[in-house]
Amino acid sequence: MSLSLKQQIGQMLITGFKGLKIKPGDPIVRDIQEFNIGGVILYDEEVSDPNEQWRNIQTQEQTAGLIQSINEISEEKLFIAVDQEGGHVNRLKEDYGFPPCPSWHEIGLFNNINKTRESVKVVAKTLNKAGFNLNLAPVVDVHTNGEAYISKMERCFNSNPNTVAEHASVFIEAHHEQGVLCSLKHFPGSGSAAADTHEGFADITDTWSVDELVPYKVLLDKCNIDMILTTHCFHSGIDPDWPASMSAKTVHGLLRSELGYDGVVICDDPMMGAIAKNYSFETAMEQIINAGVDLLCFGNNLVYD
Repeated sequence: MSLSLKQQIGQMLITGFKGLKIKPGDPIVRDIQEFNIGGVILYDEEVSDPNEQWRNIQTQEQTAGLIQSINEISEEKLFIAVDQEGGHVNRLKEDYGFPPCPSWHEIGLFNNINKTRESVKVVAKTLNKAGFNLNLAPVVDVHTNGEAYISKMERCFNSNPNTVAEHASVFIEAHHEQGVLCSLKHFPGSGSAAADTHEGFADITDTWSVDELVPYKVLLDKCNIDMILTTHCFHSGIDPDWPASMSAKTVHGLLRSELGYDGVVICDDPMMGAIAKNYSFETAMEQIINAGVDLLCFGNNLVYD
């Protein structure tokens, strides 16, 4: 099938939308059928409007029904994505009827491969049952700075990069067994970033360590990597001009040429403050695409359009 330029662009997009169910005439129906978007990402909480409590996920049954409806209106197989790391980044909460999902940090405290396997199998089975086929996890950022935003949010597994890689491989294996793809994040490593890229600029030039690349190197040799997600953090030693997600030196140079990764690259939400507050939309899109990013994930939740 020959695709128009607009449809080819659509395939590069994973987008969020409002609604616990969908109906004819909803913008997301148009985006899937007319604009040929590559996928959707679901959230539980509505961030863009404090007057609205729910976004897409309220109960197990409702979520599965929503995903089934999405698949039924699309002629092509879509990415049905979610950020299900556990802990603070947990869209499928126990309060909604889903199984408990501890944070990656909590699991890391055990540093027991069997305990990790037991925990992540529950996550993978939960996603499969609901109909998700892409989890934007695991986090392979190394816990290098206790004051880092991502560490405070208990999203880092361990301070040993090889340990991070070993347990991340178990995470990936459990998801693949359930037919769910994974995305390593946040390349080239945001475990030392004191600032939150959701809010604004985050410079890791003086805190980043080359050890933060170790999980990627190990996993590229050991696993079938579905995707790698780039961060919006800035490192002047890697690229003095652009943050990682907008940097050809990071994506084409470091990730593809030096590490030898030839798979799919997805970037963090371009509407996050690190990008949206510092660059025009046009500049960001041009740089991200020319950097070599294949998929752009617009959560459409920080700001709704």
